[in-house]
Amino acid sequence: MIRQSKKDAILELKNTGMSLRKIARTLKVSRNTITKILKDPDEAAPHRESRHEEHVPLIRDLFKECKGNAVRVAEELESRHQITIPYQSLTWIMRKHEIRKRKKRR
Repeated sequence: MIRQSKKDAILELKNTGMSLRKIARTLKVSRNTITKILKDPDEAAPHRESRHEEHVPLIRDLFKECKGNAVRVAEELESRHQITIPYQSLTWIMRKHEIRKRKKRR
């Protein structure tokens, strides 16, 4: 995904008269990407919901039951409910829904 700052730079360089090929070389972005941005500069990336969103209440309950152990939550989801969620996705869901607080840095 291209950040807004890079999109702005592409639009600005094109307005100064720079060619697509030169913009692509300068910003290290493909010409196809530049063409798409110039056609619709305000287009945002589609927002997708996680396929595991429906399990948030269950994850919240298991997190309390497992005393904050995310690995144990993953094991319980799989053994009791036959729901397989990768550990990284599980921890992301926990942070997103504020089930697990971030650890303090020293």
